[in-house]
Amino acid sequence: MAVMGEAELIANLERLGKTEERKARKATRDGAKIFHDRLKENTPVSPVDHSGMTPLAQHTKLGNLKTAGGEYSVDVGYDKEKGWITHFPNSGTAKQRPQHFVEKSQEQAKTAVLQKFVEDLRV
Repeated sequence: MAVMGEAELIANLERLGKTEERKARKATRDGAKIFHDRLKENTPVSPVDHSGMTPLAQHTKLGNLKTAGGEYSVDVGYDKEKGWITHFPNSGTAKQRPQHFVEKSQEQAKTAVLQKFVEDLRV
């Protein structure tokens, strides 16, 4: 019977680990979605488009969940087509003042992301 009890204990611990992993994955995805929405909202849209493409705000991108090394992450940013342009309005140029919309988005989303993390992990 001792072996049966140990096997049952191990099975319960594995089940608990899978449940916690599922919650962590959901929390990471939900947090990334919140930041993505805030970044899209804060990205400036110029009335003049010199690139001939759609506005930068329409080029925001939400990546896939990464689980390397036991840590969960999701990349949030801009796509390859127009992402390289992002640093010009964000950091400024000789003819344009910096707008810091990426940092602003991070700061604004921080509390909401942490609340969502706690909510998802608590359930």
